[in-house]
Amino acid sequence: MISLARKNLLHEKLRFLISVGGVAFSVMLILIILALYRGWNEKLGRYVESVDADVWVLQNGATDMFHSTSLFPVILLDQLKNIDGVKRVDPVVGRRIPVEKDGKEVMMIMMGYDTKTGAGGPLKIVKGAAPQKGEIIIDEVMAKKLKVGVGDKLEIIDETFTIAGISSGGNVVTFQYGFMPIDDAREFMRMSDLINYGLVSFADGTDAQEMTDRIERNIPDVDLLAKSTFADNNRKQIMEAFLPIIKVLVVIGFIVGLVVISLTIYTATIEKSREYGILKAVGAKNRHLYRIIFTQSAIAGITGFIFGIALTFAVADLAGRIEPSFITSIAWPDVIMVFGITLLMITLSAFIPIRRIVAIDPAIVFKA
Repeated sequence: MISLARKNLLHEKLRFLISVGGVAFSVMLILIILALYRGWNEKLGRYVESVDADVWVLQNGATDMFHSTSLFPVILLDQLKNIDGVKRVDPVVGRRIPVEKDGKEVMMIMMGYDTKTGAGGPLKIVKGAAPQKGEIIIDEVMAKKLKVGVGDKLEIIDETFTIAGISSGGNVVTFQYGFMPIDDAREFMRMSDLINYGLVSFADGTDAQEMTDRIERNIPDVDLLAKSTFADNNRKQIMEAFLPIIKVLVVIGFIVGLVVISLTIYTATIEKSREYGILKAVGAKNRHLYRIIFTQSAIAGITGFIFGIALTFAVADLAGRIEPSFITSIAWPDVIMVFGITLLMITLSAFIPIRRIVAIDPAIVFKA
């Protein structure tokens, strides 16, 4: 049965290649969409989760960095330092601002942090050093977009800063993080008496939830969020908007693969109607003929799946080199899920040809 199925498929090699290509494209489309979702999801919360602190301090009612505003008097951080169980409090300011170089504009989240403790600073400096007064660190993706490096000047809203270093891990799809000393940032953003965020580290042996509740009771103007909670809030605001689009694209990819396999197997079945009639005439059971159809679908589908996996890695790598915002993370659970989708394609694509086989009259072999 396997031999006969393979011969039927390879009888028209071009048609078989089109079928395999269609499935491979579908698998690649679905996996790339899922990998983009995972990649963006990881990047959106990576900086927040990596800071050296237990909780983030925000203005009461603020929930995330991108769609809500956090602004409170810096004096509240001094009150935090005096609470028993608080080990360290670091101020952080942050604002999204446009950066232009040679006519090209990109968006940056400018973060001001204490360069002495490093809390709230870049995840990793890959070139250069920590910024001093009048200096800035930018992400490697932004450096590539603007074609700048360590030592170059960068004009931001009529002020000029020297690039002291290039960091990694601060690319968040449509914008990148930049870092400067907290004093420079507060002066630049006109925030002498205000602050956006605080980073609080608790003393060893203290209960984080108990400390959080105590601080919020003593200082009702602020909210404290665990790093994981704050990171999830940042992801949620953006990723929920993409979910409906992702679902639609996955369905489209599935339909493309299903249609291509179905047409290939159905056409091969029509062309071989006389041969199937002969098999029926010599006593072949319907279940044997069904097995041929399923085997043909399986060969085309699984071959397309294998090529689709290879194509996914190639496209993800190439696209990432061309466009740094094309951030992908290919995970094995997604690969396994797409394999299950491919098996569903194989099963459904065999349905119409099977109905055709059932209708074949064995007497066809005796007709001229």
